[in-house]
Amino acid sequence: MYIGKGPIERSLGLNEKDVFTGDGSTVAFDISSEALGANALEVFVDNVRQEPGTGKAFTFGLDGSSLNKRITFSAAPASS
Repeated sequence: MYIGKGPIERSLGLNEKDVFTGDGSTVAFDISSEALGANALEVFVDNVRQEPGTGKAFTFGLDGSSLNKRITFSAAPASS
């Protein structure tokens, strides 16, 4: 219950979901839309949020078309 106006429920249109299946050897995955950076993404493996950055779970950078669309894991996601 709110006193006064309640919060506005809206999306900025930036919410997209890509789903990939690991094979135990692939470490690079390209998302469907360009992102501003690793901190603009939420990456989950087996429902566990992954931390971006060098020496952490994944890095984010340019794909083959020089667009910010490539997630590169430090270890390949398991086959499942």
